[in-house]
Amino acid sequence: MATLIDDPAPAYRVRPARGNEIGELQNIDLASASLFRGTGLIDFGPLGEPTQPIPEDRLRQGFGEGLIWVAVDDRDEVVGFALCSDRGPDLYLDQLSVLPRHGRKGLGTRLVRRCLQEAEARSHKRISLSTFRKVAWNGPFYRKLGFREVPVWRLQDWQSDIRELQRTTMDVRLRCFMQRTVKRGR
Repeated sequence: MATLIDDPAPAYRVRPARGNEIGELQNIDLASASLFRGTGLIDFGPLGEPTQPIPEDRLRQGFGEGLIWVAVDDRDEVVGFALCSDRGPDLYLDQLSVLPRHGRKGLGTRLVRRCLQEAEARSHKRISLSTFRKVAWNGPFYRKLGFREVPVWRLQDWQSDIRELQRTTMDVRLRCFMQRTVKRGR
């Protein structure tokens, strides 16, 4: 006898983000920040909530550059996103966020792979990011995808600028820059 499944797992896909999804992306950013509650790594402010989502102007810049993708479920509801920016020879992964209830289903990996495809298409030499070194869904996750830590003394000027900006809100000693070479012509 066959078992009926009342709530089948949704089928996910990755597509370019749409300009009318900014509010959804900001909500996903805030929801994914909740994973850091209790770690002491992110300032949750006096009310115990994440203080700011990713700024709207930064998201709009991503739309304008064609460097923002979303993971959607089988109803086309946005459940995660990746935002990148062009940094010369590097494509920088500014933000990767997935709704916690959709976590651990491979969406982060699929979004990172989409960023790698774009880096290759745009002839970038590397894809870079900044992350918490030891948090399981940060440094170790990216290492599994082939990213390697960049020593502080080898940071490019733009990476050092990001590090200084991060210093105003978090302990940068717990963070690192990572990069992966972009493979060409598979």
